[in-house]
Amino acid sequence: MSNQRFGLHRYARTTDHRAVVAVSFTRSATEEIRSRVSRQWGPSALAWPHRIVTLDTILNDLLAHLLRSGILQWPGGHQELEVLDTWRSHLPNTYTLDKPVLTLNGTRIVTDSVRQARRESFVKPACFASAVGAGRCTHDNVREVLQVALRIEGIRACVMAYFATTIRSLLVDEVYDANDLDLGVIHLAADAGLVITLVGDPWQALYGFRGARPENVPRLLSRLGFQRSELQTSFRWRGSAAQTLLARQLRGKERVVLPEGEARDVDVVLARQWRLLWDADPHILPLAVRTKTGQFQEAVCTLLLNELAQSTFGRPGIDLVDARTSLGIMESDTLAQLRPHLRNALERLAGQGNLSGIWTDLASTMVAMTPVVPSEGQKRTPRAALAKLRTRLEVAREGLVPGMTCHQAKGREWNRVGVRLEETDEAALLRGLNPTNEAHRALYVALTRARHLSLAV
Repeated sequence: MSNQRFGLHRYARTTDHRAVVAVSFTRSATEEIRSRVSRQWGPSALAWPHRIVTLDTILNDLLAHLLRSGILQWPGGHQELEVLDTWRSHLPNTYTLDKPVLTLNGTRIVTDSVRQARRESFVKPACFASAVGAGRCTHDNVREVLQVALRIEGIRACVMAYFATTIRSLLVDEVYDANDLDLGVIHLAADAGLVITLVGDPWQALYGFRGARPENVPRLLSRLGFQRSELQTSFRWRGSAAQTLLARQLRGKERVVLPEGEARDVDVVLARQWRLLWDADPHILPLAVRTKTGQFQEAVCTLLLNELAQSTFGRPGIDLVDARTSLGIMESDTLAQLRPHLRNALERLAGQGNLSGIWTDLASTMVAMTPVVPSEGQKRTPRAALAKLRTRLEVAREGLVPGMTCHQAKGREWNRVGVRLEETDEAALLRGLNPTNEAHRALYVALTRARHLSLAV
């Protein structure tokens, strides 16, 4: 749907040279739309200024425009910012109740803090202020500034004028994942006269933990008088009576019992949590690793997993970018230089080498070749993570199947999909899914990724 609408507006017969822009909420979702647009409409569909980006990119552009226009002032007078995904690994943290944030004092952006209900690991205030003063922030900090700024009528008018002069059509994919700020920006874009297309399904709203407000989307549609079109069929399931019936049963809140299968029967295995995938059939290779031992261990294990995923599936691990950031690997050359050491570690794992010895050698290499300086605690061997990687290496010749969470699978599709169910998932399917329950919505997403068949594995 989104790729078709994008092409329709992109190639409309018009002399209007403003941009056609499509946004979604994750990099994986925007990349999926980009690939579909390129396949259907050709690479020229994305020639500048037309683009498909995350909504965070649009928010960054808005803030940069406000800074360049002098409407807002950044500490130190910066007008171009370095926007990070997270402060993690960039600045030292402290365990505290006070979360450092950005806010406004008039039109000046200033640092502040917000008291939390419980202690968490946050950036040290002095380091936060210094980084902000150097023109650095995170996507969350951009949102903090805009959340306050867009309450000011004059700034709202400036944003509307910016939209009106730069964009003619805005498509928002997965709109039910939008939070209040996102919905407010969409409202401003509509008030600016942009052609707005909202695509979404309340059954697939998964980001309540990020502040998504799916219940507010119908109110926005009503206020703006949108013309609504209900899609009754899916191109994904065309030709599959089994998937069409399954989707109808799920949305009808009917009792469902999935046919059972094994990992070798499917193209991918999905679950609501990474833990379920790592604890399942060793022929399933989850595309992300989680450790309880620390940030350094998790990042290094992610690089190991990435090497295995690349050699097996020809695709990177999901958290590769975060791992590189955590280890301070900014240059691709550094990662290329590390690869022989990572491959050697995988070979030693497959050869039943001592876990502590393998880890000690690899950790020493990381310290020598990257700017990271882990604590002694972070150098401890992540035995559980390495052992689970070893079990995958032991069966790799028989064939591995990628595993990912429902969140990572959203918007994607495969011919045959395995779903790893918990007892609570099985019970929910027997009772019928409730679309107001986010766990049930995640299960619905997992069960509707298959073009032909979904199996419980």
